[in-house]
Amino acid sequence: MKLIFLFFFHFALLFPICAEQKYSIPVWSKDRQMRWLNSHSSPTNWMMSVDLMNDRLLKVSQSHNINKLLSSAHFWDWVTQVYWSKEIIIPYFLKLNSSNDAFVNCKALLSVDGLSNKSLRYISSSDNKTKFAEILSAILADDEKRFKRYMNLAIAIAIVWDEPFPATWPHPNVNRSDVPFSNLDILSLFKFFVTSHESGNLKIGLDRLSIRELCFVIDTPVQLSELKYAQQIRIKNIKDLERLYKIIPYDQQRINSETYQWPHGQYRLIDIGLKRGGICMDQSYFAAHAAKSQGVPSILFMGQGRSGGHAWVGFLESRGRWSLNAARWASEKYPVGFAYDPQSWERISDAEFEFVLKSNGDSPSQIKGKLVLAWALLNRDSARFQSLLQVASKIMPRSKEPWQIELNYLKESDADLDQMRVFWSRWITNFKGEKGTKAKGQIELLKILRKLNLDSAALKLSRQIINENRSGRFDLGVTVASDEVFDLQRAMSWEEAHRKYKIILEQFKDSSGGHLFYNLIEPYVRNCLLDRRMDEASDAILLASKTIKPVPNSILFNDFEKLRSEVD
Repeated sequence: MKLIFLFFFHFALLFPICAEQKYSIPVWSKDRQMRWLNSHSSPTNWMMSVDLMNDRLLKVSQSHNINKLLSSAHFWDWVTQVYWSKEIIIPYFLKLNSSNDAFVNCKALLSVDGLSNKSLRYISSSDNKTKFAEILSAILADDEKRFKRYMNLAIAIAIVWDEPFPATWPHPNVNRSDVPFSNLDILSLFKFFVTSHESGNLKIGLDRLSIRELCFVIDTPVQLSELKYAQQIRIKNIKDLERLYKIIPYDQQRINSETYQWPHGQYRLIDIGLKRGGICMDQSYFAAHAAKSQGVPSILFMGQGRSGGHAWVGFLESRGRWSLNAARWASEKYPVGFAYDPQSWERISDAEFEFVLKSNGDSPSQIKGKLVLAWALLNRDSARFQSLLQVASKIMPRSKEPWQIELNYLKESDADLDQMRVFWSRWITNFKGEKGTKAKGQIELLKILRKLNLDSAALKLSRQIINENRSGRFDLGVTVASDEVFDLQRAMSWEEAHRKYKIILEQFKDSSGGHLFYNLIEPYVRNCLLDRRMDEASDAILLASKTIKPVPNSILFNDFEKLRSEVD
């Protein structure tokens, strides 16, 4: 009882509440923050204090309109502290079985100046927050001075390493057992890059990179000996990295023999660079790791062109300026490339990557939007939850995060088709500047229109998607058009399906290659073979051979000939 009395005494001391001002915005300062933090003499009153502050902020938000709140730095500073405690540190504390040592670790994280603000800007609602806090705590406990000096690096490592790397990392053309993975602990990774920075082995210093950019430096789980080898590669400037890609000998014999998987055992950089050479995936992997080892953010893209699959690399050229087309051959007309986003390990297109880059975690709009999003997530059960999500999405219109949270909310709420129709219509309008993201909304809206039996509207939207993506992102147009063909095949409307197939070949003959083959021709022919529609299959191959002209001995050429042999 005495403990509870003291707790309320501390809270009242920090935030005096009079009847006429009980919903006023609490004043924020670093001194008040430390007094609030130091008043937490036990885990119990710490967690109680966080809940009370959250409740007070909720009452404040109900007393003021959103515009008043958006202009109040004090309100959002407290939101940051409450979110940092309630959504990240307290779950970590509970995972550690609420021990006294765990409480000490948590107070250490809470007391690091700037850590909560930076983390909130970059952490995603889908991140593993307890693992995130665990990684930060380990680095802080190991070397507090370097943690504070290189906080951006520590946060980037926590963001990327909170989840396991994908089973298909770094790319599909190497057996996972051949990749020289290490049992790397995050302390070794942190120390490697700090030591590399302090010894002058990085082309771009750690203090010149944002947290988001650093994510594309430390997103590799290979043995440190691999990175040390790559640091020996002499690079005068960042443009040398593209030339490095071309220096790796191209192994045409592997393409000729259709040996697309790495066939030489251990997948070491020295074998690719000095002994074996490789195909485009290996060249890209080598160049990307040469970049990462020397502090240059890099990303490996994969896409389909006239000759089939290809891989190329993107590099950070200068502050905030990326080049995403190293070894992306213009003659191949790749409409899009896909890479792993190291924060989520989801696929991200090059176009979407560029779109998001224009609003990074350090921009004022992104910072404010993330604060509003944090406030929404703190009050998931509030009647204002969805409206707060929509405020966040308007403040940071290039971010998909609030949209994805709202989508999940609608699904969990069993939203009807009309509600989903409104949501996807808003999505399309918001993301009109990024074709791939816009098309995702258009395709989802198309499904809803068909379920609502709005056939005329569905047909109009389908044609719009195809026409908007006849060039540029023609892969999207091919995908949507092909779905209509496959629907007709499933309905056993073979004559109409074949007629539609011929129309699509004609529509996209000038711009497509690999996408037309893998998204239309191959699945169409295989569906014909499954139903023993040999006449349609033979004619489909004949028409396709007149439409796409793959380079001899390319991956696409080999796959096309293999399909032709199955029909013949």
